[in-house]
Amino acid sequence: MDDQLEISETNKEKNQIIVNKKYKFNLRYITNSTKLFKCTEYKTVKKCKSYIILNDNNKVRKYENKHTHPGKEYDVSVSIVKHKMKNEIRKTSIPFDINPKHIYNEISEEIGLICPEYNSIKSQISRYIKKQLPPDISKFNEIPDESEYYINERDENFMIFKNSNIIIFQSPF
Repeated sequence: MDDQLEISETNKEKNQIIVNKKYKFNLRYITNSTKLFKCTEYKTVKKCKSYIILNDNNKVRKYENKHTHPGKEYDVSVSIVKHKMKNEIRKTSIPFDINPKHIYNEISEEIGLICPEYNSIKSQISRYIKKQLPPDISKFNEIPDESEYYINERDENFMIFKNSNIIIFQSPF
């Protein structure tokens, strides 16, 4: 197979395969030793019949290249950019210290595709960063012994420290 495959992920953080930076394939099901990925256009009016079967080592066992539609370079570039940005966010221990626009600029130069506008993915990336934060605290014993970053309703960062009889809230300077 001479096609270029790249592993990515969907908005719901499921596995996705990108082929030739034109076609997206989402994981449909897994058996004992194989994974079946179908073209994302298989449920549309075009009823695309293309699929990829990977073995348990993620090697292509079969690629049925029967696309009934042109490639979607822009949609694919959005998926790739979001996936790479999420990977960068996962690498940091403090999500608030991330500058998503800076990461976006580096990635858009690197991938060399028709790159989506930053504003088109900004809200999704912001939601993803917030998902990386600890959950809301409602009881004293839920406060961790070591400080962590939290966010208030005005999107401001703060930390919580505690000892046996006092809680200190501190916002970054």
